Amino acid sequence: MKLETLGWNGFFEAYFAPHRDKQLSPGRVAIQHKERYVLYTETGELWGQVSGKFRFETTGLQDFPAVGDWVAYEASTEDQPAIIHHVLERKSKFSRKVAGDRPDEQILAANIDIAFLVMGLDANYNLRRLERLLTVAWESGARPIIVLNKSDISENLEECTQEVLDIAHGVDLIVMSAQHPEEIAPFYSLLTPGTTGVLLGSSGVGKSTITNLLLGEEYLKVQEVRITDSRGRHTTTHRELLVLPNGGMIIDTPGLRELQIWGGEDGLQESFDDIQELSSQCRFRDCRHEAEPHCAVKQALENGTLDPDRYESFQKLQREILYQKMRNSMSPQRVEKLRWKKVAKQIKSKLQNRDKQ
Repeated sequence: MKLETLGWNGFFEAYFAPHRDKQLSPGRVAIQHKERYVLYTETGELWGQVSGKFRFETTGLQDFPAVGDWVAYEASTEDQPAIIHHVLERKSKFSRKVAGDRPDEQILAANIDIAFLVMGLDANYNLRRLERLLTVAWESGARPIIVLNKSDISENLEECTQEVLDIAHGVDLIVMSAQHPEEIAPFYSLLTPGTTGVLLGSSGVGKSTITNLLLGEEYLKVQEVRITDSRGRHTTTHRELLVLPNGGMIIDTPGLRELQIWGGEDGLQESFDDIQELSSQCRFRDCRHEAEPHCAVKQALENGTLDPDRYESFQKLQREILYQKMRNSMSPQRVEKLRWKKVAKQIKSKLQNRDKQ
């Protein structure tokens, strides 16, 4: 398996060079199973796990290998997994905040070139959810492309298509039905050899069906969605990097029930460029778009050129980003606390082992 086929290029070679002298090899994470990983390498597929030193030096989930990552590993023996010593610098990453109160980053896919944002033209259709997806996609560093699936059952296809175009300025759009295999053609022209795409969206939008069409076989299990609300049942249970027959790659992901913003200031500006442009026309640079005079945003809301629902969506995401930024500002103290917690845990383990002897 040639590394170039897996997306290896000068960017990753530059970061791997210091590890080559240490007799380490490059591999790409295809599957993550808790503490074990499937790696694509020049010699084929390998099982891998991180080294003890790697685990000790990590400060959060974002430091561990994610699907799509390139890693430097030590070759395995017949009955032992390969040892992962380093994760190479990421060219792009699709992240979200982990569920719950912990201010941790979860990386859903790394080193992706194209983020396919899949939305169903059934009860799944939701412009506000799409705006959130777009914000995270722009922030990732990948090129977002919107996929409107299930066109064969849409009763107002033209209206929905126009609504999406109105909020996704400059973003390419694929309108298709996964029930018609010939409509998968645009994916082949985008996923050229060495290019990595990721399919993102709610459960039941057709991501696994699209993946099967790209692979040319029924590789992934597909289930029917509920008729009442068009929700799927999380057919895909883990993220997996798959090599397509034409040499491109696709990462299939489980349905996103929750997508909390991580970072996102740049992504917000890209996704809501129309509101950003209006804000630049306000008299005051720090205009809050409330009671200030000569406010271009407020005027657009009054004359109907700016959708109130879109502006409310922008404000909601902006508040989330500011709150997350505030939480992350406490990270130095938190990092130090986690580091000493690991030290204490190791000391405790050694003392327990000594007492047993």
